[in-house]
Amino acid sequence: MWHLRSPDGAVNVHVRVDGRWNWRYALLCRDFLRAHPSTAGAYGEVKRQLARHFGDDVEGYYDIKDPAFDLFMSVAGEWAESSTWALGPSDA
Repeated sequence: MWHLRSPDGAVNVHVRVDGRWNWRYALLCRDFLRAHPSTAGAYGEVKRQLARHFGDDVEGYYDIKDPAFDLFMSVAGEWAESSTWALGPSDA
């Protein structure tokens, strides 16, 4: 995966290779959050609060965001296994 960010931080792009595990991960995340708007809203609020509290402290931000996101993704994995979710095409 390649991660690109504009100098001002306004653009944040992740480039993933088709067929790799993190490609599935990104699509599962996208589809789970689209199917569960309240979870998407909660995740957005977590990110807003972390940005407010950590400002430019990227390491501090990710120290809390990553474990929180892992919780969302564990639920997403359970959802994928118990639903008709299938790996679909990218939005790209």
